[in-house]
Amino acid sequence: MRYSKMPLYCLISVAMVLGAAAGASAQDETSTEIYGFYQGYRNFDYRTGIEEADILKAALEGGGFGVAQNLASWFALWTQFSFFGSVESPALRVRVISNLQGVRYQTRQYGPFRLYGKGGVGFTNFSIDTPIGSGGETKLSLGYGGGVQAWITDYLGLFVDGSHLIMGVPNLTDLEGRDKWDSGLAMTAGFSVRF
Repeated sequence: MRYSKMPLYCLISVAMVLGAAAGASAQDETSTEIYGFYQGYRNFDYRTGIEEADILKAALEGGGFGVAQNLASWFALWTQFSFFGSVESPALRVRVISNLQGVRYQTRQYGPFRLYGKGGVGFTNFSIDTPIGSGGETKLSLGYGGGVQAWITDYLGLFVDGSHLIMGVPNLTDLEGRDKWDSGLAMTAGFSVRF
């Protein structure tokens, strides 16, 4: 199934306009964060339409890294990559890599703590092994959530957040009862370096 890229271009355009406005309003409050994290995704379901190949309520676990550009004290643009381990059924093995980018709205810092809400769009790559061969496919993904940062020093911090992720999943069979989308909760914990 093909989809229009227009909504993605509109989202990127809006983010760039907001980012330019935020950057113009507070040049002295800009900073860059580089972060690494552990992430767990709960209740990954992949129904192919063939019972032996279905993956139900699996846990994906892995890690990743990202970058956030704080354009103002209240606004940042971010991108991140998540590398998950594989999950299996008797007839299928799936590995998942996700990339999201978006906007983050954040409070001012209260002592060491800062709260934030974020949303983004990107792509998820599925690498699939079956008894008859291997392949891969990339699908649209969306995510939104929030969390808290704790800055131990001006340059080093920890964070935790929770996000709702929605991912398109590959069509292996064209059968009735197959999934087109999966959604679940991702919990993330990591560290940030700010400069």
